[in-house]
Amino acid sequence: MGSLSSNAVSAKARSMYAKKLTQNDYDELLKRRNISDMVAYLKSDTEYANVLSDIKENTVHRGQLEALLNKEYYERTSRLIRYASKSEMEFYKIGVVSGEIELLLNKIRILNSEIYTGFDLDIPEYLASQASFNIYGLINASTYDDILELVKKTKYYDVLASLRPKDDEPMDYNILEIELKRVYFSTYVSVVKKLYRGKKQKDLLTVLYTMIELQNITKIYRLKKYFHATPQHIKSTLFMEYSRMPRSFLEELIATPDAATFLRKLAESSYRLFVDDQDFVYIEYYTEKIKYNLAKRYMRFSTDASLVYMTYSIILNIEVDNLKHIIEGIRYEEPASSIEKMLIY
Repeated sequence: MGSLSSNAVSAKARSMYAKKLTQNDYDELLKRRNISDMVAYLKSDTEYANVLSDIKENTVHRGQLEALLNKEYYERTSRLIRYASKSEMEFYKIGVVSGEIELLLNKIRILNSEIYTGFDLDIPEYLASQASFNIYGLINASTYDDILELVKKTKYYDVLASLRPKDDEPMDYNILEIELKRVYFSTYVSVVKKLYRGKKQKDLLTVLYTMIELQNITKIYRLKKYFHATPQHIKSTLFMEYSRMPRSFLEELIATPDAATFLRKLAESSYRLFVDDQDFVYIEYYTEKIKYNLAKRYMRFSTDASLVYMTYSIILNIEVDNLKHIIEGIRYEEPASSIEKMLIY
């Protein structure tokens, strides 16, 4: 049964991968200069037609479209999960943890920001049935303590309780985000180590650790470039326990005096080919490109269902981000050539 499930997941994922957006699709989307025309193309010529079928091109707005794209991501990955074996379900549903954390962070941001006064949380219906707590309860939560009560029996409680604001102290949202992401990565790694052995475990952890390592690289660069942060502060924001780089080399990167020196030092690592004369103007683009190419390689050549699922999820997420970049570019009337530089495919 396990072998049949694995074959079904791999076959379905590869079938969905084959229908991803093409160069021609992106060329056509970049010609669209308003959201209505973009939606019209996605509805008529792509695999996004179904999720967009009920919206009217002339009245759709940016937030609604992005929410539907997020829904499509979840629904496509959910289709793959239906083929997975029950014994591996904990791995296949790890995305629920990411969704829960995003909702918690968004709600706390709303509670602690004058900018978001009058806004409330948009609860994805498709996530509710899988969540580890009553996520609809977040809608009526009006205090931090209300949120604590909701997550009392979950893996998030200890982090939220330890960072509960005291008296009138401001909420340290950055630290909260870091610690909740640490919960996510810790959960992901522990599930992989619990369920898998040998080459399968090694390959899954290679992809996961690379994703974390790229996040660390991006954060080090930005903190040095734009905030001139101290090594001590930088280290406190990283996930150093999950890295393929030797710890000593990561420490050297953190200790570099400035962003330019950081880039020169990075050129000595396995990422040397991705340092160029643009000085990492869009560092997220380069790190996402590395992640995309790694995922695409495993997607094409791996025969393992869990790895195919993981890498397809990465590729699909980047495709959805591409569409969000196009939406954002249209909103700010950026030229198509500028938007295109942000796309990865």
